Amino acid sequence: MVSQLRLHLCMIGYLQGALHIPGDCVTDPTSTSMALAETAKQNGVEIHEGIRVENVAITRGTVSEVSTDRGTIKCDYFVNCAGLWAHQLGFKTNPIVKLPLHASAHQYLITKPVEGINPLGLPYIRDLDDSCFIRDWGQGFLVGGFATVGKPVYKTGIPHPAEFTSLPEDWDLFRPILNGFLKRVPGAENAEVLKLFNGPESFTPDMAPLIGPVSEVNNYYVCAGFNSGGIAHAGGAGKLVAQWMIEGRPSLNAWPVDVRRFTKYHNNTRFLIDRVSEVEGHHYRIGFPGMEYHTGRKLRCSPLYASHAASGAVFGNRGGMETPKWFANMSDTEEYGFETQIDTFGKPGWFDLVSAEYWACRETVCAMDMSFFTKFEIKSDGPEALELLQKLCPNEMDMPVGHVVHTGMLNEWGGYENDCSIARLEPNSFFMICPSFQLTRGYRWIERHLPPDGSVKLQNVTHLYAGLNVMGPRAREVLQKLTDTSLKLSQFKPFMCAEIDLGYASKVRIISITHTGEDGFVIYIRCEHALHVYDALKDAGRIYGIRDAGYNALRWLRLEKFYSYWGEDFVDDATPFEIGREHRVKFDKGVEFIGREALLRKREEGCRRHLAMFLVEEHDLDQDMWPWGGEPIYIDNKLTGYTTSTGYGPTLQKLVCLGWVTNKDQSSGEDREVTHDYIHHSKVQIEIGNKRFPAKGFLYPPLVATKQISHV
Repeated sequence: MVSQLRLHLCMIGYLQGALHIPGDCVTDPTSTSMALAETAKQNGVEIHEGIRVENVAITRGTVSEVSTDRGTIKCDYFVNCAGLWAHQLGFKTNPIVKLPLHASAHQYLITKPVEGINPLGLPYIRDLDDSCFIRDWGQGFLVGGFATVGKPVYKTGIPHPAEFTSLPEDWDLFRPILNGFLKRVPGAENAEVLKLFNGPESFTPDMAPLIGPVSEVNNYYVCAGFNSGGIAHAGGAGKLVAQWMIEGRPSLNAWPVDVRRFTKYHNNTRFLIDRVSEVEGHHYRIGFPGMEYHTGRKLRCSPLYASHAASGAVFGNRGGMETPKWFANMSDTEEYGFETQIDTFGKPGWFDLVSAEYWACRETVCAMDMSFFTKFEIKSDGPEALELLQKLCPNEMDMPVGHVVHTGMLNEWGGYENDCSIARLEPNSFFMICPSFQLTRGYRWIERHLPPDGSVKLQNVTHLYAGLNVMGPRAREVLQKLTDTSLKLSQFKPFMCAEIDLGYASKVRIISITHTGEDGFVIYIRCEHALHVYDALKDAGRIYGIRDAGYNALRWLRLEKFYSYWGEDFVDDATPFEIGREHRVKFDKGVEFIGREALLRKREEGCRRHLAMFLVEEHDLDQDMWPWGGEPIYIDNKLTGYTTSTGYGPTLQKLVCLGWVTNKDQSSGEDREVTHDYIHHSKVQIEIGNKRFPAKGFLYPPLVATKQISHV
């Protein structure tokens, strides 16, 4: 195989294996760009070069014109595709458009022809272990890669002009990449350097592009931050932006690259400088499950952070918020916490720790920090707040004061723009909890639908409240010790809320849901009172063996109940019918809520795709690879979809996967309805690590997972 691939030019003594992609190719960026520009001109596009944008004017919240050093251009849409200048260009708008990216030095080497070596026709070689790529360049080689630790540049701003600026050669920075070239190509040590080019390249905080509509301004789009992959992404990225502009939505799930996944906190320059220095090193690194960045941390912390850290918490990052993933032994170091998450796609090192937390949640009582959830308040003097929510939500929002409704917020196609729980605190006052990912996007969705007369007030109160999830069969008994308000199940039923005294703290918001299906409450405490309430809770629960639990235990609990999460299992192209939440759509509530007509059509058509739950069979937890999301799902030997969230179900004693499936007729190509019989009675397999495992499929959760049982 190696000789067939003409890899005889490469030293293979260090290799355990290689992957050949016959359809792989290279293209010259300059020629490609010029060809695209010429085609655009032929279709009526005008291209003016050497123009400097001085301001993007906004009229009534919408882009209206662009001022340049050569005049003003009126426009209906504006696309910021300014590459490494995109971040600075965002500041030329009022309000500022926040685009988190920063430039780093990025180098490649061109050699003169090497005597005795003809690289023409050599496959494009990517050596991930040595962070380099090698390809032919004329009769010589082009060698590039990604620095283990990036070197940010232009820390105080990009100078002008800088269109064709190159940076000084940095051989120390390039040496690890050069060593990879010398290691792989025999005779490379005899190659003469034609040029070491060093230029700026923009990187983002999570190594994914910034694409789509921004949250601050209407009709302002971005297409930037490609982390040195601009040419590779160009066609698809341009198509997504065009679809967003023309049709209002992309044709596929674009959430991983949606610019609205970031918050205002990610736009800080010093944060970006530190983060991009780490991001570049991850470009060729194996992305093991649970990988977390080390830089740019502790920017947003719960008021309980120090207490959790002292108790052995291993933190992850959700929406920029430090969140306990699990609790290790107090003697373990933070480095140990990181190490348990890497170097395996099999059974994780934290398995036993999370199992203990899981069973405490099911059998006794646990406290779980939920401060990362996004929290909004929606108020009005009159009925306007209720009228707004009735329009935004398909569920019935005119509930009694003291009750909670779980609902989506849908777009005109019936897809979930947001997924939330809303508590009615007063007749015209609502408290809304939604995923951490919705801090930017969710706020903007509600804001753009506010009445123009200012009668409804929307406030982001995420930073004002800590959240504690107190769950388990003993949760009510423990909390009852801290309050005079009765928390008996007969008086404080599920999906109710109140503001109560808890310990010394007043007006603590307590909601009888846990987001896991277990009995208990989520309590929202003003941050200045959070530590007191937490300590009092731990004292009151000590006789019951109360313990802390992290997000990984929450994940296992909610997967067993088939609780799907926005941003992880579904996004804005999924309707309630496709994720099993049709009971939360009230067509008869007498309000034309957004998405109603689309849902009526969907109800008539039936679901041509559906989110399903799968239990993996014949799997050895200790020896086999684990699913971590993105695994192919086969039904009757046909590829029908991919997994989303995955984890272990201790009660079910099996690995649990959620995933999307379709039912395409192989002869006609027609998408048929996905039914319970199709999922439950077909031959289902999930491919994990190139091995197919049988699985049982469900459109609704198995009943055993909802029962409180003891484990052996």
